[in-house]
Amino acid sequence: MKPDAGQLATWTISDFLKKLGSESPVPGGGSVAALSGALGAALIVMYGKLGMQRKGIDGDDQEVLQKTSIEAASYQNKLTRLITEDTLAYTEVMEAFKLPKTTDEETKARQQAIQRAFHVAVEIPLETMNACVECLQLVAEVALVGNPSAFSDLKVAEYMCHAGAMGALENININIPAIKDQEFVQKVEARVARLKQSLEEFSKHKIQKPN
Repeated sequence: MKPDAGQLATWTISDFLKKLGSESPVPGGGSVAALSGALGAALIVMYGKLGMQRKGIDGDDQEVLQKTSIEAASYQNKLTRLITEDTLAYTEVMEAFKLPKTTDEETKARQQAIQRAFHVAVEIPLETMNACVECLQLVAEVALVGNPSAFSDLKVAEYMCHAGAMGALENININIPAIKDQEFVQKVEARVARLKQSLEEFSKHKIQKPN
């Protein structure tokens, strides 16, 4: 039985990769960006839980680890949802372009549908980018209080979340030129600028391995 296109997160890894490597345009980079972020978030959860098992950990550090794990799990769930939502958003764009345009009324309706679809196709990767950047902040918060033996897992989480953010940014950049609503475009560009600044600030500070 073929996997349901509306439930990408329930696919096996094999099914996902097979579809990803096919001639179909979906799932594509946006879904991969969300998946990358979800994997990073899950690793942050793991790092937190392993850290809470350390012998002699004090109450303050344990509280930080627990809080971070809960927050990362929330982002993991959100990014998992966005894997599917990104594919559905681009599918909506493709369907809008297939609408008839034989009359003025049909042409107007088609253009409106295309614009609505592109709005969503920008909003979804913007959510992905935001969630990935937030997860990177969690990486910075939890690094020094975790288990040193799991530090490599946290570094992988960092790389995955950064890749997710940059992948989402590429999807925003490729879709936003199609949007005619300049007020919407300006709001998106302002949010993207803030997120890019956060990424740049994070990259300046190398996370340290706990003792």
